[in-house]
Amino acid sequence: MRYGLFSDVHSNLEAMTVVADALKNEGVQDYLCMGDLIGYYANPVETLDLIDSLKCWKTVLGNHDAGCIGKTDISKFSGPAADAIRWTQKQLKPHHFAMLNSLRYREEIGEIQLVHSSPFQSEEWHYLTKLEEIERNFRYFQGFICFFGHVHKPFIAEQKIDGTVKILDTMEATLDKDCRYIVNVGSVGQPRDGNPKTAYVVYDSDTKHIAIRRLDYDHETTAKKTLAAGLSEYLAHRLVTGK
Repeated sequence: MRYGLFSDVHSNLEAMTVVADALKNEGVQDYLCMGDLIGYYANPVETLDLIDSLKCWKTVLGNHDAGCIGKTDISKFSGPAADAIRWTQKQLKPHHFAMLNSLRYREEIGEIQLVHSSPFQSEEWHYLTKLEEIERNFRYFQGFICFFGHVHKPFIAEQKIDGTVKILDTMEATLDKDCRYIVNVGSVGQPRDGNPKTAYVVYDSDTKHIAIRRLDYDHETTAKKTLAAGLSEYLAHRLVTGK
């Protein structure tokens, strides 16, 4: 099966439109989403409708999605993030809330695990940024590969048969069937790795080939919409820097 995977869209319609078109052109057979469909930016309604049109096989709940529907306390969010959630709540229709309420913290498809933040305590929104944290999380899922989002920085982590873990120095590879993997698919709507290009993943479960793709999109329009909606200038600026 050829999967198209994406995460952390954050109401960025311009980026999601580019990714949706690219995945269609890639010939993916099913879509998988690691959550955070909304938050931060100014097109939550249009973004949710676009994602809904993709008929994703599986989508998991992100922390911003959870904040929007009252499953996570947004007082723990940064000021700009919490303000964006409150603004978003005023834009959504009942069927959008129903869509978000239908999402779970974890999903599985055979050897594939999907979470937003981490396999360990998925509902606590841990950040997997250090090698020791990634090593620990291999113990908390079954199967060959776990995809996640949340940190907005794409990478492929490989666990050898002897238990050692390393971050691969590539964004495209044919995975070793004797190893296990944790993969961050990056962020569609707000990259934070110093590269402002939107990110998505194509994974072929038959050949075990994986590719993390980056594409340009019209982030200037997204930033202008952000400011016009009265949302944070900081959120608008980080689209340009990718940080």
